[in-house]
Amino acid sequence: MLREINVQRLHWADKTMSVLREQQLEACEKRLAALPSFGLFDGCTDVNVETLWGYSYDAQEHPQLTHLHTVHELRSQVLSALPVEAALLSIEEHMLLERLISLGGKAELMDWEETSAAESLVRRLWCTIHREENRIIITLPHELLMPLTMVLSTRQHIEIRERLLRHDAVIRALLYIGGLLHFEEPLYHLLNEVVDGTYAFDHAMAMRYLRTAYDYMYDRSGDMLLLHPGLADPEQMLTLHPTRQELSLELDEETMRGAMEGLLPDERPLFDQMYGLLIGATRPEIREEDAVEDLLILAKQGVSLREMQEVLAAMLTVQPTPEMRDAVAALHQRTPRWGAIHTEAVQ
Repeated sequence: MLREINVQRLHWADKTMSVLREQQLEACEKRLAALPSFGLFDGCTDVNVETLWGYSYDAQEHPQLTHLHTVHELRSQVLSALPVEAALLSIEEHMLLERLISLGGKAELMDWEETSAAESLVRRLWCTIHREENRIIITLPHELLMPLTMVLSTRQHIEIRERLLRHDAVIRALLYIGGLLHFEEPLYHLLNEVVDGTYAFDHAMAMRYLRTAYDYMYDRSGDMLLLHPGLADPEQMLTLHPTRQELSLELDEETMRGAMEGLLPDERPLFDQMYGLLIGATRPEIREEDAVEDLLILAKQGVSLREMQEVLAAMLTVQPTPEMRDAVAALHQRTPRWGAIHTEAVQ
């Protein structure tokens, strides 16, 4: 998802990873409200088909309209691309699609990940969104239900998805270690290790996968950068660490495993200590583990100790104790910093 939130002038308490997620959810819900109430297979006619197409990924990727579309044409395009698109759905999209299929094509959205995935399925011209009281409902039309059910059950689709899961785990681990990644290396491995030799080998669809699976932005040269969801101010990091700086970092198996799980080996005791001190002290809407994660991600971004102490105070219903302040200082001093580096995973 394109990172569109400008947080440069905000206090760090307003740009923690938890707050960024809330802001992204609010922005996503606004976009969902603006989507057409009709779908390509439900209520669309040649009169309004261009309106629907304007919200699609195709329109985003090919903004220069060369000809007017017809419903029949777009339906044929969607149906013919189903196997490739289904193979290269983001993890969240695929999970939501599986739930839709198991429920007969209609489901209520449950959380932020599903809301973002639902928007993506709508932009693929697969689904429609509508509200029932305070619930957001996503519907997969019958014309796609059976074809997608068959696609997802094939052996080749299952094998591609298994490789994609491993690829995704590595990319998320590298984002946790480095904060951001230039798109070329993830794209190269996606094409050459996940879909090479299969029907899903498609450069355009692989790029679409990167844009739907990860937060991203464009640097000053127009190159796409994948972002960790907690990286609040990538522009600042790019200023301090130009992306073209090539610094090789070898990652052993223990480090990679920790990054995949969301905590490096050296970070585990810091996390556990801070978590124990925060039990019962955070505001009702903040979970203790989320508070610690927010503080740890701030430390990765090089936020000053004073600002981290201020963020801690804003999370609590009590005054920070000396032990809490010492634990934040340890997080600040001993958490590995993010920088724009070239990482080489040692398998």
